[in-house]
Amino acid sequence: MTELDGLRVAVAGLGPMGRGIARVFAAAGAQVAIVDIDAATTAAGLALTLEEADTPADATPMQIRGASSIADAVGDADLVIEAIVERPDAKAALLTEIRAGASEEAVIASNTSSLSIGEMGTAFGDPARVVGMHFFNPAEKMRLVEVVRGPLTDAAVVERARGWVAGLGKTAVVCEDSPNFIVNRICRPLYYEAQLLATQGVAPATVDAVARGGLAHRMGPLELLDFAGLHTHLGSSETALREFGDPRYRPIPRTRALVRAGATGRAAGRGWYDYASAPPKDARAAVVTERERTGVDLAIAGPGRELLLRNEIVRSATKERADLVIYSAPHACTYDDVAAVRDLVVRGCRVVVDSSHSGWLDALPRGVGWLRLHALHETPFAEVVADGIAFVVPEPSVNETLSALGASSAEVPALPGLVGDRLMHTLVNEAVTVVEEGTASAGDVDLALRLGMNHPIGPLEYLERIGDESVLESLRDMLLGFGDPRYRPAATLLRRAAGARRSGSRTRLTETSLRLPI
Repeated sequence: MTELDGLRVAVAGLGPMGRGIARVFAAAGAQVAIVDIDAATTAAGLALTLEEADTPADATPMQIRGASSIADAVGDADLVIEAIVERPDAKAALLTEIRAGASEEAVIASNTSSLSIGEMGTAFGDPARVVGMHFFNPAEKMRLVEVVRGPLTDAAVVERARGWVAGLGKTAVVCEDSPNFIVNRICRPLYYEAQLLATQGVAPATVDAVARGGLAHRMGPLELLDFAGLHTHLGSSETALREFGDPRYRPIPRTRALVRAGATGRAAGRGWYDYASAPPKDARAAVVTERERTGVDLAIAGPGRELLLRNEIVRSATKERADLVIYSAPHACTYDDVAAVRDLVVRGCRVVVDSSHSGWLDALPRGVGWLRLHALHETPFAEVVADGIAFVVPEPSVNETLSALGASSAEVPALPGLVGDRLMHTLVNEAVTVVEEGTASAGDVDLALRLGMNHPIGPLEYLERIGDESVLESLRDMLLGFGDPRYRPAATLLRRAAGARRSGSRTRLTETSLRLPI
C-alpha cells in the first residue's frame, strides 16, 4: 500500500510541470488521468510522461492513462489539477469545462505560480472548492508545495490539499491568495536587485558569484532567471506590478529588452549570459580569486567582531593583538567607526574595513582597505571594493587579510549595500512584509525559502541572527543612496528595531551612520 492508494487525480496540461505532477501522484499510488488540448497532444504527452518516469524496471507500473477529453479525465476525479499556460483567460476557459464534467465533490487545484486563486474560483463557479497547489520544478525532486487559500476556499479543502501533499512525501506551506504567493514573491527583490546590479556595471558573473560564495545560494539569481526563462520572470513581474500597484515591483527595462530580442535565457542560448562563449560556471571562475590559507594572524575590532568570531575559520586566525586588523562595521559607518579606524592607522596597524555601507565611500582613510566579509556560513567569502571611478583600490592589506583566512573573493564597485547585503536585505525586507500583511507565517516563510530555493537559512532566521537594526540601517543607506522606493523598510522592521533599542537588547545605535548624499 502507498500513501495515496485509491485517490483519483486528473491533470490538465502536459508541459514539464503537468507531466511531473502526474508522475508524482502516480508514484504515490494515485490513479491519474492526464489530458491536453487535443487527442494527439494528449497521446504525445502520455508517451513523454511515461518515458521520463524514473522508476526501476520491476516496479509496479504507474497508473497513468491518457483521457479522451476534459470530461473523460475529470468525471470521477477526487482532485483535478490544472497546469496549463499562465494566462487568466485560458485558465478561465478550462475551469468552465472542468465544472461541466467534474463531480460536485471534486477539489479543483491550480498549479499557478502567480495568478489569483480567488479569480479562478469565480471562473469555476464554486470558489469554496478551488485551491492553489503550487509545485516547484522539477516536481519529483522539489520537496515544497505552496497550498494557496483563496478568499472563499473552504478550510476543509485546504486541509485535504495539505494531506495530499504529505501523502506525496512533500512539505506544504499555506499562504493567502496574494500575487506570487511566498517563494516567488519574496525572491522578487533578489531577482530585481541582481538585474539592477548588472545594469549598474556589475558583471552578471560577479553578482552570481557573490550570491553563491557569500550567501551560500545553490544558484546565482541571474543564472536562475536564465534557467527559468526571462519571459516567465517578466510576466510574473508585470503581474506583481499590476496587482500591487507599487513601483517596487516594476520590471527591469534591460530584461524587457532582452525578451523582446528573443534572448530569453539558457534555452535560447542567450540571456544574462552568452552560453556559446561563456556559460555561468566559466564566467564565475573568471571573476573569483581563490586563495590558499597562510599563517598570518589577524585582530578584529568594531561592532561586528562577535558575529565574525562565530565563524570557526575566522576565529582560528584571530589573535587578541596583531598588526593586521579587520574593523568590522558590516552595515554602518558612524563617526565613532571612522574615528576608531583612524586611531588604528595612527597606531601603525594595517587596517581593512569590513562594511557594505556607502558612507565609507567618503570616509575611508587613505591606505585602508575595504571589503565585505561574509562569514555566516562555513567558508568565508569576500566582496573586495575596487572602483576606478571612485578611486578606491584594493590595498595590500586586503589580500593579506583574505590570505590569512583562505577566503575567495570577487571585486565589486562601491555601490550602497555592495552586492551580497543588497540582495539579502531587500529579500529579508520583503519577507517581513509578507508576514506583516498576513500572507504567510514566519515559520512557513523560512521553510518555503529553504525548501523552495535551497537557501541555507530562512530570511527571518537571518534577521534574528544579525539583528533588525543592521538590516534597517542597510536599507536606509540604499534608500538614500539610490532614492528608490524599492528600499523602503517594512513598517514591522521599523517597529522591531525601535523595540530592540527600547528593550536594551541592542546597545549600539546605528542611525547616526554617516549618510552623505551621493
